[in-house]
Amino acid sequence: MQHKNKKENTALKAEIAELKKQNAEFAKEAYTLSSEIGEYRNMLEEIDVNMASLDEKNHKVKSIMTSDANDEEVDEDILLHIEHINELLGNSKHKVVYMEKNLKKLRKVDNVDEEQIHKLEMEVRDMAHTIVERDSEIVALHQMVIGEGIDIAYLTDAYNEQAMYNDILLEIISTAFYVAGTKKELKDHGILDMEGGFIGIGRVKTLNENASLEFMTPIDIDKTDIIELAGKKLELITPHPIDSYTITYDKDKDITMLGISNKLHFWQETNYLAIEIKE
Repeated sequence: MQHKNKKENTALKAEIAELKKQNAEFAKEAYTLSSEIGEYRNMLEEIDVNMASLDEKNHKVKSIMTSDANDEEVDEDILLHIEHINELLGNSKHKVVYMEKNLKKLRKVDNVDEEQIHKLEMEVRDMAHTIVERDSEIVALHQMVIGEGIDIAYLTDAYNEQAMYNDILLEIISTAFYVAGTKKELKDHGILDMEGGFIGIGRVKTLNENASLEFMTPIDIDKTDIIELAGKKLELITPHPIDSYTITYDKDKDITMLGISNKLHFWQETNYLAIEIKE
């Protein structure tokens, strides 16, 4: 058993070294992907593998802590797995931040598949949310290990160095996009889709899922309570629960205000807001 553990630990140390090397490239902004969507898809799959490994390592550390091995062996194994966890988590953060930044550049490439870019952006946003959740679990694991009297101070310091990326991940999660315009303007910009109905009667207006972000304004979900727009009447094209917002008209200023009363509820289904201004 001891021989097996040494072999596994040797392989783990090699993987940690490779992760550190790649993470250093990300930190120095020396890591580059081509403009091929397939490479971005592969990177998402790599992050998925990292997330699965994090869950496995979390359970592994807890299992080691309850083993009957001697204290020295336990401490060594725990420190190694914690280091691996920290590097996996850091690698995932780096990759999500890298992808979110470079997908914007990828949109400008000639003949790019807008639909695939849109799907990738949604997946990157979801992955950022997953990583933030995993991050809190790893912090809890650190506290548990420290509570057992195991000194992981230098590993915690290394973790704290990449914790700065948490703010960037939260920004990715909390960013929404909105666009407002007349029915014609929204259609001309490729924002509005007309679907359903019978021979053009009773068609439903929806957001075109391939709509470019070029005509959309980024907003901070946490800080946006009111959106003011010229005109008397508005209609929300994207799906938002009617009990999560109010629409009021200011006659003196000739503006209509969309007030978001319940942010969590309002943005639960989509991070996009398309508003039709009635002429």
